[in-house]
Amino acid sequence: MIFLFGPPRTAAAELTDTGIGEFRALIEEKKLAAHGKAGPLTNKETSMLRGFLDQFEDIKFGGYLDTYIQYESVNPDAGDSIAIPPLMFDRQVNSFTIKHIQLWLYKDAPEPGDIGFKISLDWGDMARRNTNNRPVYDDGLVAQPIGTAPVPGQTGGRQVTFSEAYVLWNIPLGKGLKAKFGKFPGWLGLEVWGSLWNPNYTASYTNSWGTFGNATGLALGYDVTSRLSAHYYFTNTTGTFVNNNKSFTHGVELNYILPDFAFFKSGWIHFGTIWGPEHALNNSQWTQRYDLTVSLSPFHKLTLVTDCNWVSDPIRTTQPSGRIKKDNHAWGVAQYFIYDYTARLEFVARGEYYWDQENVLGISGGDGASFAEVTGTVNIRLRENILIRPEIRYDKILSVPGGSSHIWHHQDKNITALIGVSYEF
Repeated sequence: MIFLFGPPRTAAAELTDTGIGEFRALIEEKKLAAHGKAGPLTNKETSMLRGFLDQFEDIKFGGYLDTYIQYESVNPDAGDSIAIPPLMFDRQVNSFTIKHIQLWLYKDAPEPGDIGFKISLDWGDMARRNTNNRPVYDDGLVAQPIGTAPVPGQTGGRQVTFSEAYVLWNIPLGKGLKAKFGKFPGWLGLEVWGSLWNPNYTASYTNSWGTFGNATGLALGYDVTSRLSAHYYFTNTTGTFVNNNKSFTHGVELNYILPDFAFFKSGWIHFGTIWGPEHALNNSQWTQRYDLTVSLSPFHKLTLVTDCNWVSDPIRTTQPSGRIKKDNHAWGVAQYFIYDYTARLEFVARGEYYWDQENVLGISGGDGASFAEVTGTVNIRLRENILIRPEIRYDKILSVPGGSSHIWHHQDKNITALIGVSYEF
């Protein structure tokens, strides 16, 4: 968190936990006395008050407001129903848009035996997209399309949502087995869905269509060594409020911090995968997703990140030729160049190729295609809390098997120009 006015560090360091509790109780006593509501607190009342306040001592609070305006060269009318599909989250064109308002509460559990939690509450246009799949309810019916009002008596509204809501317990086993129970972010790829802190403002194909936003279930994490951590996930269908199947989805995440060698510093490798019944009311045909991210810093201010993504879907689909094909695939590679010119100015370039000619992900909005995109972003931090992010992005349809490539408002390319402005607190 960023504090505009920091506490007096020297004085704070001299206080013990007991002293801090007594200090709080003294302040409360003076406040009550000033209003004529009570006399001096008794020892029992002071102890009770101190115990109550100590519950909130390690809880952190924060949030941000993220807004943008953008232009597309295909010049569609305002509204996300006509925006080109690759813009997964920034779908409002010719409009000033409140993309994301997030408030969060967090308490860590750093030591074995500790218990914590996290709650992230979201509003704005992003809240409609964070949980991307339509839930299936007890009556077997699929909810209203994404973004519309929920069915009366059922959940599924997208105007406000929890992107995270989990209990965290550091189980005292070995070095500490961290268990999350609830709703938490997805663990594939470099970018986090709708996050203010992604390198670019708009999301890549790899980190939007090729991954998922969140999952609800159980997550177990363990630091195997000082460099290697491993995680296992057992969840509902990803990206849903409730499970869409009787079976569950499984996931694995591995993180490894590379030792420095030659002029490659601060390197790390991230691997994530899921496999499970990702299609509603279908327990037998399991989808697989794999993602590998490698980051290296060949120079002090330059970071190179490569993200590779692969998706396998067993559902039979009709190809443009009319042939019904099983075991369809999609894959892509995104390359990032991140240059931190100063602490307040960062330049990011991203180039990407994604192959979805079997229309597994439906990126094109048509019959499948292969794509390329190049994105340039400048991240300008004017003050500690204010971030301005001008960006320009070029998307190109390279190939559509057996069909026309003019499917984005009868165009095969698009230029997106936008400015995002955000405030953190």
